[in-house]
Amino acid sequence: MSRAWFAVVALTLSLHLPSTRAEEAAAFQLDQAGTLRLPADAATSKGTTAPLTGLSGLAWLGDDHWVAAIDNSDHLVTFRLTLGPEGEPTGVSDAAFRPLQHRHDYEDVAHCPPHLEAALAATASAHSPAPPPWLLLCEEDTPAVRVVAFASGSELGTVPLPTAFQSRRPNRGLESVAIDPEGRCIWTASEEALPADGPAATETEGTVVRLTRIPIMDARVAAPAVRQFAYAVDPPHPAVRPVAGQSLSGLVSIVALGTERLLVLERSFTAGLPPFESRVYLVDTRGAPDVAGIASGLAARPAASRVVKRLLWKAALGVNLEGLAVGPPLANGRRAVVAVADNGGTNVPTLLVTFRLTGR
Repeated sequence: MSRAWFAVVALTLSLHLPSTRAEEAAAFQLDQAGTLRLPADAATSKGTTAPLTGLSGLAWLGDDHWVAAIDNSDHLVTFRLTLGPEGEPTGVSDAAFRPLQHRHDYEDVAHCPPHLEAALAATASAHSPAPPPWLLLCEEDTPAVRVVAFASGSELGTVPLPTAFQSRRPNRGLESVAIDPEGRCIWTASEEALPADGPAATETEGTVVRLTRIPIMDARVAAPAVRQFAYAVDPPHPAVRPVAGQSLSGLVSIVALGTERLLVLERSFTAGLPPFESRVYLVDTRGAPDVAGIASGLAARPAASRVVKRLLWKAALGVNLEGLAVGPPLANGRRAVVAVADNGGTNVPTLLVTFRLTGR
């Protein structure tokens, strides 16, 4: 597949008065529904089991099927998750590893919807593309967003990224990938500020990252440009620090809700108690300044140049939440949202946290 297969589906945005946007944002609510541990081990293709650890991204495949990315690995993991009518997790089963063609520090995964797979297949090179479903996998060691065939794990191509992402802080690069539910664009961002844009988070200060909107190709129309928005991550959370240590705070997952609206998961760490805090914000990029043409110095620009965000949920659960994904519909027009915690190879559980999302 050509590595330059992304351009854009033409899009006409309707105009909304600021007051209308505020009312829309106020209608969104995210309520925690429950938690559930994933099993300590998952089945391998060799008929054995292996420790289930390092889960860093999550995507819903339909029905009760889910897939998770694993950092520093050449595998994905799939499992089945059943949810109650209020989004409470009632059971998890059939956890199994699925091999990938290449090993990378995978940080997030997104499921290509069928209409998007058809558009991508139409732009493939002479060789026959793998059958769907396809996934997008974000990894931060190259960095790249890779197109992968779910059934075989083979790589089909990569998403062209802005050159600015080639310069990133070690282990603070591309951390998230999401596909607009209408198949118009891909969203991604680095965990902390790119070196040219400003400092990384400190004990008392946050960091400014580029929320990046990559339009999806349609060979029949001209290709609009990539758009970027300055997003200010909160400072690390307050904690009791018995000893000095590093403090981190970054953007670790994006969920695209459509109509330029996003859920953004922030995660902070301190060498103290509690060690982790997670925050989910609602972001609306409509009308926000496009900073794609600004090569550097985002952190030094006025606050008015940043997207506005609204806090929906915050908690210190004692686990490292890294992945967030929208799941099946629930009662009364709500949607399930599921987060996954990376246990980092420690004795901390690999935890799923489920939510109810209200609002459209």
